[in-house]
Amino acid sequence: MTPADTGLTLPGTAEQPAPRSSAAVSDLLAQAGDLAGRTERANRPVSLIYLSGAILALALFMLAYFLFARFTASSRLGTESERAARIERLVARMKDYDRINEERREEMRPLPTMQTQIADAAVAAQLKTKLAPAQPGSGQRTGDLVRRTWKYSDLHEESLEKVFDWISRSQRDIPGLELIGLTLRPEATTWRVEVVFGRWERTGS
Repeated sequence: MTPADTGLTLPGTAEQPAPRSSAAVSDLLAQAGDLAGRTERANRPVSLIYLSGAILALALFMLAYFLFARFTASSRLGTESERAARIERLVARMKDYDRINEERREEMRPLPTMQTQIADAAVAAQLKTKLAPAQPGSGQRTGDLVRRTWKYSDLHEESLEKVFDWISRSQRDIPGLELIGLTLRPEATTWRVEVVFGRWERTGS
């Protein structure tokens, strides 16, 4: 290595060395220290520091990305779970509606023994009048349903309480039976009563 390579300036020549005064030695040591500092900085692995920083930044970015992806996935999972729960509730409600409608349709099937049941209710309520079969009538229609009516007139009863008991028993024993008309006329010792029952019935099977 030559003085040019090291950057040191040595006084004198090889043939004639310069006298080594204390000032020259101090200057030489200063130059040597400066050279050592430059050499240390030149040999320092700066690229490794930059690489480590880049890896750390990449790791932080990937961590943030995965945390965001996890949060997004959790939110989407929560939303889908709520949607699935709502769909299940709607399906259950629709099944309940279908069941109720089917039960209602079963209640609306025609009852061949209905007038017999009404007459039995009159006997149980202890009416004085022996009921004659009523002539069925038909009213409004909707789809495969028709509202049929049964009119009982010329009942002469002393007790209105027994009349109301008869009506109550008939409605309790016959599904869907409604009271749609009631006429009470006072007579000398009795009440003249006219009752009209109504009921929605299916016309098809």
